[in-house]
Amino acid sequence: MNRGYHRPQEDRSTCTFYTKIGACRHGEKCSRKHIKPTTSRTVILSNLYENPRLNKNEDEFNPKQLQEYFDQFFKDVFIRFSGIGKVVAMVVCENENNHLNGNVYVRFSNTQEADVATEVLNQDWFNGRPVHCDLSPVENFVEANCRAYDDNSCTRGDHCNFMHVRRPTKAFEDGLFRSQQKSFLLRKLEEARKQLAPKAEPEKAPVTAEASVEEPPKEEAQPESATTMIQQLFA
Repeated sequence: MNRGYHRPQEDRSTCTFYTKIGACRHGEKCSRKHIKPTTSRTVILSNLYENPRLNKNEDEFNPKQLQEYFDQFFKDVFIRFSGIGKVVAMVVCENENNHLNGNVYVRFSNTQEADVATEVLNQDWFNGRPVHCDLSPVENFVEANCRAYDDNSCTRGDHCNFMHVRRPTKAFEDGLFRSQQKSFLLRKLEEARKQLAPKAEPEKAPVTAEASVEEPPKEEAQPESATTMIQQLFA
């Protein structure tokens, strides 16, 4: 029985792959709209990671060496990003197709940091190649991820349009995020120290015959407790 309920129809003029994955195999030739965001917390660096498995020298690396190679790449890129803003999440694709292969997606804590990243990183070079960094519409890395690939059961190969995510060693990744958090807290402590430093009192004006009414002192916003930040630092 029709109870008058209608599911909202998806806008068929918009490319869902570009919206959800941030990349489309048809590129500019796609028959649907690629709506590029004007503001976002996520940035994409297209084809930044050079996957040794896709090169002719793959046989020169064993699985342990491949993981070490990737961990070093992840560290280098993570440190560069965390110098711009606070990295919330970062994923790297190792798909075998051109539109996803080597793509790096980074989620910052706010849109301002993402804007700075696009401005700064487009002037960078990495491994002898210019870096291309843009805002990305991707909001949910989990939805963009190919779950079958995680289970080694994806049969679509280079036809798969979802992210085949290459992951760093878990303990290694956790260490990077812990280091970032400590650096962030140290900066906050330094800012608090400067705010609490005693300031030189201005010279008092001479007292005149006319009595003046003193205004009550204004309450200043208190910075975050230094004790709280220290506890977080050594948590």
